[in-house]
Formats: sequence, structure tokens, C-alpha cells
Amino acid sequence: MSYPQGPQGPQWHPQQYPQQQYPQQQYPQQGYPPPKKGNGLLIGLIAGGGALVVVVFVILAFVAPGFLLSDSKSSSSAASETPLQLDWGPVLAGKFMLAVFGDEPDKAAESACADAKDKVRQAAKEYGDRNASLRAKDPRAMSPDLILVTTTGTLDHSEPYNGTMEIRREAGDKYCISSVSPVPVG
Repeated sequence: MSYPQGPQGPQWHPQQYPQQQYPQQQYPQQGYPPPKKGNGLLIGLIAGGGALVVVVFVILAFVAPGFLLSDSKSSSSAASETPLQLDWGPVLAGKFMLAVFGDEPDKAAESACADAKDKVRQAAKEYGDRNASLRAKDPRAMSPDLILVTTTGTLDHSEPYNGTMEIRREAGDKYCISSVSPVPVG
């Protein structure tokens, strides 16, 4: 059997029509971020900053030689850098006065510097023998490690008394009585 052939219509061929180009989007694969751009600027800034630090270091080495050396100081001068605590004057004077009032010269010696224990003990005994009634006032810094405390009061309940007590700061910011004067004679 044969089919009639009709008029042939236009046949479609891909070459006859222009193909439209659609932009294709590229999607990054999962797990791989797209590469970043502009790293050259960052590297340039870091290198420039490092070069600036080197230049400043070299200039300082010539202008201020020794700026990298440490300031090693002895322990006594290191103690001088901390402010002198004037409150220790009346505190130690008060301990001395309590020892005098209680007739306990050994207690007074506990607040004394190692090289002044015997003198402070003897002074406390003499003040006690004279029934001293003392007050401490006006602590003053005499040097970076020495406080002078004025003492006033009476001896034998009526004789006016004026004296001084020296408080010394030693290593480790420890304070102690270094002298009491004048020592009353009984």
C-alpha cells in the first residue's frame, strides 16, 4: 500500500534559524569557595608595614643607641621607686609607745631594724622608767627610704618632752624603727 504524497511542506533544519545563546551560569561546586581576588594589595600592605618597622628600628639604633638595653638597678634603688608610705611612721611609733606604756621593751625591739634593736629596747626601757606619755605626729619623708616622726608628750607626768623617731624602709618595702632620740635619762 502506498500513501499519497502530498505537497511537501517546509522542513525544519537547525541551520536555517539562528540559535539563541543563553548565558550559562557557573555554580561553584559545593565545598570549594570561589578564589578571592585582591590578595596582592594585602601582601603589599604587610610588606610595606614590615619595611617601615625596620626603618624605624634602624633610625632608633643610631639616634638613641642602647634603647634596647635593660635598666638593671640594685634592689635598694628599686625600692626607692615606690613611694614612701608615710603612714608607717605613726604605726611604728604607736607600737613603740604601746610597748613603753606596757613596760615591754622587748616588744619595742620587735619593731626595730636589725642594727637598732638594742638601742630601741634601751630607749623603751628609759621612757617606761620615766612614765612617758607620748604622741606621734607630722611624719615627713627625709629621704627616699627614711621617715622622720615628731614625738611630743610628758615625762614623769609633768615634764614636757619633744623628740623624734626615725623609720627606715628596707628591702622588700619593710619598715622599721632605726632610732629614737633623745633618750631620756632616768
